[in-house]
Amino acid sequence: MLGSNKLEESMLGDTLSLFRGTDPADLSATQGVMLIDGWLQALDGDPNIDRIKDQLNELRTVLQSAQPDEQHLRTLLTSLADTAQEVAEGQTAEGTWTGGLESLSKILRNLGTSS
Repeated sequence: MLGSNKLEESMLGDTLSLFRGTDPADLSATQGVMLIDGWLQALDGDPNIDRIKDQLNELRTVLQSAQPDEQHLRTLLTSLADTAQEVAEGQTAEGTWTGGLESLSKILRNLGTSS
């Protein structure tokens, strides 16, 4: 379950701080890939959220392409937003991280509609 370890909580806090303190247009694809790599490391070993890991891997691949497909990128960000919201509102959701995950969902949704 997301939020069940300190690395996940730390990544959530770092991600929220990054997006709240930076104009998303100023973030490079390389920064995005590094952020995704951090999330993949934090989520490693958590079989309950394979869907998020699959989406992150797909997003990583798109960001690493020479000319990322912007429509596909928007679709992936929106899908990740939906998944993050579902996890935050799920029956097994608990702890203070759920509010942060809902905030992240909103940020991803905004990025998906404005990219």
